[in-house]
Amino acid sequence: MQFYTNCTHAKRISIAFVVVLFIATSIFSIVYAHVPLQGEGYGIEDAALIDDPLKSWVIYTEYKDARPLYYKFDLLANDRLRAGLLTVDKDFIPDLTIMGPGLPDDFGEHFHEEFEIPDGYGLLHIHGEKQENKVYEPFTPSSYYTVLDLDFSVNETGTYYLVVDSTTGSGKVGIVIGYIESFTLIEWLKVPFDVAFVHNWEGQDYLLILLPMIIIVVGGLLLNAYYFKLPLDVSQFLAFVGALMYFGSGAIILHQMIIALLGSNYDVLLFVTLIFAAIPILIGYLIIRKAIKPDLSIGQEILLLIYGLVGLVFWAGYIIGPLLVITSALIKLIKRKKT
Repeated sequence: MQFYTNCTHAKRISIAFVVVLFIATSIFSIVYAHVPLQGEGYGIEDAALIDDPLKSWVIYTEYKDARPLYYKFDLLANDRLRAGLLTVDKDFIPDLTIMGPGLPDDFGEHFHEEFEIPDGYGLLHIHGEKQENKVYEPFTPSSYYTVLDLDFSVNETGTYYLVVDSTTGSGKVGIVIGYIESFTLIEWLKVPFDVAFVHNWEGQDYLLILLPMIIIVVGGLLLNAYYFKLPLDVSQFLAFVGALMYFGSGAIILHQMIIALLGSNYDVLLFVTLIFAAIPILIGYLIIRKAIKPDLSIGQEILLLIYGLVGLVFWAGYIIGPLLVITSALIKLIKRKKT
């Protein structure tokens, strides 16, 4: 059938398109991405430890019950300290305090009587500023209010404390610290789960977050069962479901983009989000073309394996989708070796 006819030119275009998008989005990720971090402490003694304060982190937490949040980290003299605060609550304005050696010791007025300051330490206290409009962030995607940003080099080696408090009640707060954008392999693979956690922190239920993927996977299986009725063996079925999960990943990104844009102004970085959404959808399309074909050449089976590996790189299908595709390709390759 013509639908199944191999077209070398089209294949080259598809592969070139994937490679170009891979390079472009990898650059964007390296430049802008933060690694989510969890944890908090409520005093000097139990301050949450940030192991590497130069690496770019975002701690997603909540300030409540007028209890300051404490974090600690070690810096060397002349190290750069970058920190900031963001929130999704318009009327909540958190403040930031940095305590450490070599900082000013003129504390001035502070509204927390129980605010703990180690002996010999000075501090910088920065009030957050209320923002009228949210900032659109294209990679999660999400939108939030950036209430303050701090960037300076410390003068002395020692342990420093970061404290978040507020006079405007309780609210969600994201604590940004560090400036070096880097990921370990595990952190990279966890990105889709971390992103889901961020959306949950924003106030969305996990079911709402995953709903686009659930609809596409269940709907695709039902369409095949009752309409298309494609005869799929085990390996084909795995690739088919994996492709549906790739589609679902793209749909989740588009869904979150709409939610984010409803709460913020239009931003040209919207096109970055569209690229991120297009990648898993494109690869899912290429996978499903292979999945429904009864016979594949060894080159096509290897290409299917590559699509699974690329899916891991681009966080498609919450790891499960790429693993299904990789398993499908391996089953086909093992069968070929036995015959």
